[in-house]
Amino acid sequence: MDGATGPRPAWHRRVWSAASLVVVFAVVEYVVLPKLTLARESLDRVAHLNPAWVIAGITLETCCLVSYSLFTRALLGRGQVRFSWILRTDVTGYGVSHVIPGGAATATALRFRLLRAGGARPANITATITAEAVGSYVALLLIAWLTSIPALFLRDATSAYLIMFLIGLAALACGVLAVRERSALERFAAGVLRASLSRLPRRTRPWIASVALRLRDLLADHEVRRAFLLWATLNWLLDACVLWTFLAAYGEPISPIPLLLAYCAANLAAAVPLTPGGIAVVEGIAISSLLGFGVDSQAAVLAVLSWRLVQFWGPVPVAGLCYLSLQAQSATAHAKQD
Repeated sequence: MDGATGPRPAWHRRVWSAASLVVVFAVVEYVVLPKLTLARESLDRVAHLNPAWVIAGITLETCCLVSYSLFTRALLGRGQVRFSWILRTDVTGYGVSHVIPGGAATATALRFRLLRAGGARPANITATITAEAVGSYVALLLIAWLTSIPALFLRDATSAYLIMFLIGLAALACGVLAVRERSALERFAAGVLRASLSRLPRRTRPWIASVALRLRDLLADHEVRRAFLLWATLNWLLDACVLWTFLAAYGEPISPIPLLLAYCAANLAAAVPLTPGGIAVVEGIAISSLLGFGVDSQAAVLAVLSWRLVQFWGPVPVAGLCYLSLQAQSATAHAKQD
């Protein structure tokens, strides 16, 4: 056994050392240094970012939050709650949904309590939150479908755009006709929707049916339709402008069509509750979509991360301040009543 485990020849040790050095140099040269170079270049681009772009992005995101609160006020009814209270309530719920497990349910309950404290009636609050949950994503779907129309005329358009357009057109036509259900054509459209619903997994049917009923009630009110088309749509478009702002800031401004396609794809995927607030899902799909449209990889990553920093994480500390101000105002009002 001693002979089998004796010292290795000197030439063997020298060859092993040389091979190890070659491997180390190869790893450093082709793996470590390129990563450090990319990181350094990214830091340089961030360090030399024009502050005006950041200010523009924050301003647009602020307008985005304001438009959502205007949507809330339109659904809630004018005069019930002051707009400043609605805005702070919405920002509070928005921030809570990003930092607490089960954030959407917690944020909904918190918004209900705060709007109730602000003077809104419980029935109106429930109807408003339900209409927002449905109407907001319907507005996003509408934007995605309308964007698919000019996308069909792009030079590098694919069959996916045509399929998206045709599916959206059929769903829109059937939905509009089925709401009234008075003529034979409208009854046929309602039958098509019911037949499509029956082919879906059994567990999803009640949820989709309830959403369809809520959407029908939502679109039955003229004022609600106008608020939905104006404020809910503007909320998404302003947020998409924030993403474009950071793409332009990093030297990669793109046309509105690929921007909206990438933006809608990322946010529609976030509707599936895989991660809290769509973390990693939104970033991954947005970056990969932008890369598919020819955006520089480094600029795409930096722009999406900057956008998410402003859009997702930026309102969190502001939400804390809004909540404290609401609590202080409510305590002051109770003290005056006593």
